[in-house]
Amino acid sequence: MKKFLVFLLLAQLTCFVGVAQSAEFDNVGTSGAQFLKLDVDARVVGMGGANAAITRGAMSLYYNPAGIADMEDNSLAFSYTDWIADITYNYLAYARPISGFGNVGVHVALLTMDDMERTTLEEPDGTGEMFGANSWVFGISNAHQLTNRFSFGVTAKYIHEKISDMTSGSVAFDVGTLYYTGFRTLRIAMSTRNFGTNTKYGGTELENTLDQDDDPLTKPVEVRLNTESHPLPLTFRFGVAYDFEFNEDSKLLAALDGYNTRDQGQQGSIGFEYSWQERLAIRAGYKLETDEEGVALGGGYDFDISGFGILGVNYAWSDLGRLENAHRFSASLTF
Repeated sequence: MKKFLVFLLLAQLTCFVGVAQSAEFDNVGTSGAQFLKLDVDARVVGMGGANAAITRGAMSLYYNPAGIADMEDNSLAFSYTDWIADITYNYLAYARPISGFGNVGVHVALLTMDDMERTTLEEPDGTGEMFGANSWVFGISNAHQLTNRFSFGVTAKYIHEKISDMTSGSVAFDVGTLYYTGFRTLRIAMSTRNFGTNTKYGGTELENTLDQDDDPLTKPVEVRLNTESHPLPLTFRFGVAYDFEFNEDSKLLAALDGYNTRDQGQQGSIGFEYSWQERLAIRAGYKLETDEEGVALGGGYDFDISGFGILGVNYAWSDLGRLENAHRFSASLTF
């Protein structure tokens, strides 16, 4: 068991080194499937994006699959994000324990936007023809509590993007660990996300008929445009979290994450959550080394639905600088 744990830690640290080295160069705009960087959990957003060591239940499937390892009940989660430029991002997930097989979960996230008018070089103001675009990811996760302090989880997922009739698809994996140090509530977590195949668009719009000389005696030439492939936004994240307990009714959760993304370099998140009677929560956070994102605020409340379970409802507001702000709503049901 010890050898296995050491292997997991070394594998994630190796990934961290690789991503950190690539971040030494200006790689902005070189990764595909950028929607995978967006947060889905209003609780996470309210804490500045810190997530590695704090997410639990079905919400953790998106961030760190090790977060479902110690679940004893079923968990259902949903979120809605009102993003910029009429873009919405929705998330739905379910996780449950299965005897002898660890804990399992499935999740799907869907990004949608309003249709856009097609423009061309000949008609830059629009042709009157409309087209749409969307992106989605579907994942299946499995997690195990290997010791009373150490948990491990892995997610396999399929990523799909569509613009007009052009599509791309790729397969990726997420790996996460969570370790309770034994010092009170201090825990350490690591996650590696979006390790997989490159994205590459294809479709009938890349096929065309070329007639350069308009000569009726010359046959048109069938041509097909080729698109470049792009890697996924591989991310390594390291996080710590600790609970400051004031009394039986109130405590303050502090979380700090540092992370490297293939195309954005080193960034960080710091967040705080004050909770009263494990029901009412008020949150604040800040993202470090970002171009536009910064301060975030949020809150939530857990309702005890008699005879059914616990319903948690959360809201978060985040400042996006020149892009104004974004609102997120999320809900989770433990039953």
